[in-house]
Amino acid sequence: MKVFFLYLLIVVNSETYYWIKIPFGFTLRPITCEEAFYKSVTFKIPFTFYKEKLVMAHYCKDVFNDYWNGYEEQLNYDLGH
Repeated sequence: MKVFFLYLLIVVNSETYYWIKIPFGFTLRPITCEEAFYKSVTFKIPFTFYKEKLVMAHYCKDVFNDYWNGYEEQLNYDLGH
């Protein structure tokens, strides 16, 4: 099982913000950081929310603390590499 983490920047007000870390895992077909992001948040134009908290940024890292986007892994899986 491959595990990576989605980090979301939650903004409370103009002076207060914090990061939250959400684990994601997969066994067969890799998922991308964007897919994990879309599964975790809701959109109400022009804002993005996670559990009714305002999200301003996101990124993903794997368990080795390397940035994870998942596109290369997903393409390799789809092509049978």
